[in-house]
Amino acid sequence: MKREPSTTSTNPLAILIALTLMSTICLALAAEWEPLPPLPEANGGFVGGAFGEDLVIAGGTNWKDGMKHWLDRIFVFETSRNAWREAGRLPVPCAYAAYGVNNGRLFFAGGSSGETTHASLSQIARDFTVQTIASDTPAIVSCASAMLGPELWIIGGSREQGQGTTMTNACHAIDTRTGKTRRLPDLPVPSFSSGAAAACGGRIFVFGGARWDAAANAVANLRSTFAWSAKDERWETLAPHPSAVRGCTAVALDERHLYVAGGYKNDAEEFTAEAFLFDTKNGHFQKSKALPHRAMTTLIRSGDFIYCLGGEDQKKHRTAAVWRIACQALLDATGH
Repeated sequence: MKREPSTTSTNPLAILIALTLMSTICLALAAEWEPLPPLPEANGGFVGGAFGEDLVIAGGTNWKDGMKHWLDRIFVFETSRNAWREAGRLPVPCAYAAYGVNNGRLFFAGGSSGETTHASLSQIARDFTVQTIASDTPAIVSCASAMLGPELWIIGGSREQGQGTTMTNACHAIDTRTGKTRRLPDLPVPSFSSGAAAACGGRIFVFGGARWDAAANAVANLRSTFAWSAKDERWETLAPHPSAVRGCTAVALDERHLYVAGGYKNDAEEFTAEAFLFDTKNGHFQKSKALPHRAMTTLIRSGDFIYCLGGEDQKKHRTAAVWRIACQALLDATGH
């Protein structure tokens, strides 16, 4: 029997061209923010992190029918399925806590239930069980936070949710292995809340935030940038953030660069999508690719991607939108 000729090309050059084209298309797509399945519910102020390739968020707040709700559910985004699922619950609602991932566990401390400021350190394990490690940590909400080695750093914050007069410049580090808290030198501003912090190259960097202006009886946004000097055990003041902003967020793209983005600028401009690449070696800011929306959002790195999840995009409103972009795309956008 005569066999029909195959219609499948085995030409090496044709295969190479096809693979190159596919690679180019994938890189082009990765260079922009890619929309993903939204959060199961609109949310902002949650704790979050990456468990391997998957994302985990817990707690947070949202608004429904003009009422603010404080949340306790745990959700996981399984990248292999490109889908969210509920994975458990916190013992009590919790939002605006310090948090970070270490040794495959998501740690969080402080935060508020809407009625009470928590004074405990807890962990969410890989099986999504929740365990309280210490019950005598600082009672702080809306601080900046970052994980440096096994220590969760708590930078500023307020002693009571929504009470600007209780803002503090106090800083602490909690050893997540033992639950022991040590006091750090105060941040060199009179008070500080709702700023961004991130670890990069073995150092902690702090951006933006707000202070309490007693004379005006109001919150005043900051342009401050600080870095922790382990050698001198003190905070260094660096070049100011390009604008006064609170509620911004920061994430490390590599061992030298941080992506600092979003937040609330002022009552005229309100929420912003502005983003900057911060070079930790020379202390310079450079304008970068903007966030996919204007918001006080959450950025989480997983693998080679940065994920932008939910957040406050309007007053008394939360979004469920989720996006991602390749880390390299954010570096390439500024020529790095």
